[in-house]
Amino acid sequence: MKKIQMMNMLLGGLLVLGSLTACGGDDSTDTPPTPPAKVATSVKVDYSATVSQQLLDVATVTVRYIGENGQVAQEQMSSTTWTKRVNIPLPAKAGLNIQPTLKGSVADGEYTLSAKGQVAYSWLDQDGQQLNAGATEKTPDMEAVFYADGLGQYLGAITANCQLVRAFAKDYSVSDTTVAWGGNAGDDSTQGTGISNEGATGDNR
Repeated sequence: MKKIQMMNMLLGGLLVLGSLTACGGDDSTDTPPTPPAKVATSVKVDYSATVSQQLLDVATVTVRYIGENGQVAQEQMSSTTWTKRVNIPLPAKAGLNIQPTLKGSVADGEYTLSAKGQVAYSWLDQDGQQLNAGATEKTPDMEAVFYADGLGQYLGAITANCQLVRAFAKDYSVSDTTVAWGGNAGDDSTQGTGISNEGATGDNR
Protein backbone atom coordinates (compact mmCIF):
# COMPACT_ATOMS: atom_id res chain seq x y z
CA MET A 1 0.00 0.00 0.00
CA LYS A 2 2.80 2.39 0.90
CA LYS A 3 4.49 1.57 -2.39
CA ILE A 4 1.34 2.46 -4.34
CA GLN A 5 1.01 5.80 -2.51
CA MET A 6 4.67 6.63 -3.22
CA MET A 7 4.24 5.86 -6.89
CA ASN A 8 1.11 8.03 -7.08
CA MET A 9 3.01 10.94 -5.51
CA LEU A 10 5.90 10.51 -7.92
CA LEU A 11 3.58 10.42 -10.92
CA GLY A 12 1.73 13.51 -9.69
CA GLY A 13 4.98 15.41 -9.29
CA LEU A 14 6.13 14.48 -12.80
CA LEU A 15 2.81 15.67 -14.27
CA VAL A 16 3.10 19.06 -12.52
CA LEU A 17 6.71 19.46 -13.67
CA GLY A 18 5.74 18.61 -17.24
CA SER A 19 2.95 21.17 -17.27
CA LEU A 20 5.30 23.90 -15.98
CA THR A 21 7.87 23.06 -18.64
CA ALA A 22 5.20 23.22 -21.34
CA CYS A 23 4.08 26.67 -20.16
CA GLY A 24 7.64 27.94 -20.17
CA GLY A 25 8.09 26.73 -23.74
CA ASP A 26 5.09 28.74 -24.91
CA ASP A 27 6.65 31.97 -23.61
CA SER A 28 9.79 31.45 -25.69
CA THR A 29 7.77 31.37 -28.94
CA ASP A 30 6.06 34.81 -28.41
CA THR A 31 6.60 37.24 -31.35
CA PRO A 32 8.45 40.45 -30.32
CA PRO A 33 6.57 43.73 -30.94
CA THR A 34 7.13 45.33 -34.34
CA PRO A 35 8.92 48.72 -34.14
CA PRO A 36 7.10 51.65 -35.80
CA ALA A 37 7.94 52.20 -39.46
CA LYS A 38 10.30 55.06 -40.34
CA VAL A 39 8.31 57.76 -42.12
CA ALA A 40 9.69 60.95 -43.67
CA THR A 41 7.97 63.88 -41.96
CA SER A 42 10.30 66.86 -42.56
CA VAL A 43 13.31 68.13 -44.48
CA LYS A 44 16.43 69.43 -42.73
CA VAL A 45 17.84 72.34 -44.73
CA ASP A 46 21.24 74.00 -44.27
CA TYR A 47 21.44 77.35 -46.05
CA SER A 48 24.65 79.27 -46.63
CA ALA A 49 25.64 82.43 -48.49
CA THR A 50 29.11 83.82 -49.18
CA VAL A 51 29.96 87.27 -50.54
CA SER A 52 33.12 89.31 -51.00
CA GLN A 53 34.08 91.96 -48.46
CA GLN A 54 33.92 94.65 -51.13
CA LEU A 55 30.30 93.71 -51.84
CA LEU A 56 29.51 94.28 -48.16
CA ASP A 57 31.39 97.59 -48.31
CA VAL A 58 29.27 99.01 -51.11
CA ALA A 59 25.93 97.25 -50.57
CA THR A 60 23.49 96.12 -47.90
CA VAL A 61 23.19 92.37 -48.49
CA THR A 62 19.93 90.68 -47.48
CA VAL A 63 19.42 86.92 -47.62
CA ARG A 64 15.81 85.85 -48.07
CA TYR A 65 15.05 82.20 -47.34
CA ILE A 66 12.15 79.86 -46.60
CA GLY A 67 11.92 79.26 -42.86
CA GLU A 68 10.46 76.49 -40.68
CA ASN A 69 6.92 77.84 -41.05
CA GLY A 70 7.16 77.63 -44.85
CA GLN A 71 7.17 81.44 -45.17
CA VAL A 72 9.87 83.71 -46.59
CA ALA A 73 12.08 85.22 -43.90
CA GLN A 74 15.06 87.58 -44.22
CA GLU A 75 18.33 88.35 -42.49
CA GLN A 76 20.97 90.95 -43.25
CA MET A 77 24.54 89.78 -43.72
CA SER A 78 27.00 91.36 -41.29
CA SER A 79 30.00 89.29 -42.42
CA THR A 80 31.09 87.58 -45.62
CA THR A 81 29.54 84.22 -44.62
CA TRP A 82 25.98 83.52 -43.44
CA THR A 83 24.45 80.18 -42.43
CA LYS A 84 21.04 78.99 -41.27
CA ARG A 85 19.53 75.57 -40.43
CA VAL A 86 15.79 74.89 -40.51
CA ASN A 87 13.50 71.84 -40.38
CA ILE A 88 10.48 72.23 -42.67
CA PRO A 89 7.45 69.86 -42.43
CA LEU A 90 6.68 67.84 -45.57
CA PRO A 91 5.56 68.52 -48.22
CA ALA A 92 7.92 71.48 -48.27
CA LYS A 93 9.55 74.24 -50.24
CA ALA A 94 13.09 75.39 -49.43
CA GLY A 95 15.26 78.04 -51.02
CA LEU A 96 17.22 81.26 -50.70
CA ASN A 97 17.87 84.46 -52.60
CA ILE A 98 20.80 86.89 -52.12
CA GLN A 99 19.72 90.51 -52.61
CA PRO A 100 22.32 93.33 -52.43
CA THR A 101 21.21 96.98 -52.44
CA LEU A 102 23.69 99.77 -53.16
CA LYS A 103 24.30 101.85 -50.02
CA GLY A 104 24.72 105.10 -51.95
CA SER A 105 27.35 106.78 -54.08
CA VAL A 106 30.72 105.04 -54.10
CA ALA A 107 34.19 106.28 -54.86
CA ASP A 108 35.66 105.79 -58.31
CA GLY A 109 37.79 102.72 -58.77
CA GLU A 110 37.61 98.98 -59.31
CA TYR A 111 35.53 96.68 -57.09
CA THR A 112 35.77 92.90 -56.87
CA LEU A 113 32.26 91.66 -56.20
CA SER A 114 31.23 88.05 -55.68
CA ALA A 115 28.24 86.17 -54.28
CA LYS A 116 27.09 82.55 -54.12
CA GLY A 117 24.54 80.50 -52.19
CA GLN A 118 24.12 76.87 -51.21
CA VAL A 119 21.24 74.66 -50.05
CA ALA A 120 21.99 71.25 -48.45
CA TYR A 121 19.04 69.02 -47.53
CA SER A 122 18.06 65.60 -46.17
CA TRP A 123 14.85 63.93 -45.00
CA LEU A 124 14.06 63.32 -41.31
CA ASP A 125 11.69 60.81 -39.68
CA GLN A 126 9.14 61.43 -36.92
CA ASP A 127 11.90 61.19 -34.29
CA GLY A 128 14.14 63.73 -36.03
CA GLN A 129 16.53 61.03 -37.28
CA GLN A 130 18.10 61.47 -40.72
CA LEU A 131 16.78 58.94 -43.27
CA ASN A 132 19.08 59.48 -46.25
CA ALA A 133 22.42 60.96 -47.27
CA GLY A 134 20.73 64.02 -48.78
CA ALA A 135 22.19 66.34 -51.39
CA THR A 136 23.70 69.80 -51.88
CA GLU A 137 22.81 72.32 -54.60
CA LYS A 138 24.46 75.66 -55.36
CA THR A 139 23.47 78.89 -57.05
CA PRO A 140 25.65 80.20 -59.90
CA ASP A 141 28.87 81.85 -58.68
CA MET A 142 28.62 85.56 -59.45
CA GLU A 143 32.09 87.09 -59.56
CA ALA A 144 33.45 90.05 -61.51
CA VAL A 145 35.50 93.24 -61.28
CA PHE A 146 33.48 96.42 -61.87
CA TYR A 147 34.04 100.15 -61.97
CA ALA A 148 31.85 102.27 -59.71
CA ASP A 149 29.45 103.32 -62.47
CA GLY A 150 28.53 99.69 -63.25
CA LEU A 151 27.86 98.49 -59.72
CA GLY A 152 24.09 99.00 -59.72
CA GLN A 153 23.59 96.84 -62.79
CA TYR A 154 25.76 94.07 -61.37
CA LEU A 155 23.88 94.04 -58.06
CA GLY A 156 20.66 93.48 -60.00
CA ALA A 157 22.29 90.52 -61.75
CA ILE A 158 23.23 88.99 -58.38
CA THR A 159 19.62 89.26 -57.18
CA ALA A 160 18.32 87.66 -60.37
CA ASN A 161 20.79 84.77 -60.45
CA CYS A 162 21.76 83.98 -56.84
CA GLN A 163 18.61 82.12 -55.97
CA LEU A 164 17.55 78.50 -55.65
CA VAL A 165 14.13 77.03 -54.78
CA ARG A 166 13.14 73.36 -54.54
CA ALA A 167 9.98 71.43 -53.60
CA PHE A 168 10.25 68.23 -51.52
CA ALA A 169 7.80 65.32 -51.20
CA LYS A 170 7.52 62.46 -48.69
CA ASP A 171 8.69 59.97 -51.35
CA TYR A 172 12.12 61.70 -51.43
CA SER A 173 11.45 63.38 -54.78
CA VAL A 174 12.75 66.90 -55.50
CA SER A 175 11.41 69.28 -58.13
CA ASP A 176 11.87 72.86 -59.32
CA THR A 177 9.41 75.44 -58.06
CA THR A 178 9.09 79.19 -57.60
CA VAL A 179 8.47 81.60 -54.73
CA ALA A 180 7.70 85.34 -54.47
CA TRP A 181 10.76 86.72 -52.69
CA GLY A 182 9.66 90.33 -52.50
CA GLY A 183 12.16 93.16 -51.95
CA ASN A 184 14.54 93.76 -54.86
CA ALA A 185 13.48 90.49 -56.47
CA GLY A 186 9.90 91.72 -56.96
CA ASP A 187 8.10 94.86 -55.92
CA ASP A 188 9.66 97.56 -53.77
CA SER A 189 7.39 96.48 -50.94
CA THR A 190 7.34 93.18 -49.06
CA GLN A 191 3.72 93.62 -48.04
CA GLY A 192 1.60 90.56 -48.78
CA THR A 193 4.56 88.27 -49.53
CA GLY A 194 4.72 86.54 -46.15
CA ILE A 195 8.15 87.98 -45.37
CA SER A 196 9.16 88.21 -41.73
CA ASN A 197 12.21 90.14 -40.57
CA GLU A 198 13.92 87.77 -38.11
CA GLY A 199 17.18 89.71 -37.89
CA ALA A 200 20.62 88.29 -37.22
CA THR A 201 20.84 85.11 -35.17
CA GLY A 202 23.55 83.05 -33.54
CA ASP A 203 23.77 81.06 -36.76
CA ASN A 204 25.45 83.99 -38.47
CA ARG A 205 29.20 83.80 -38.49
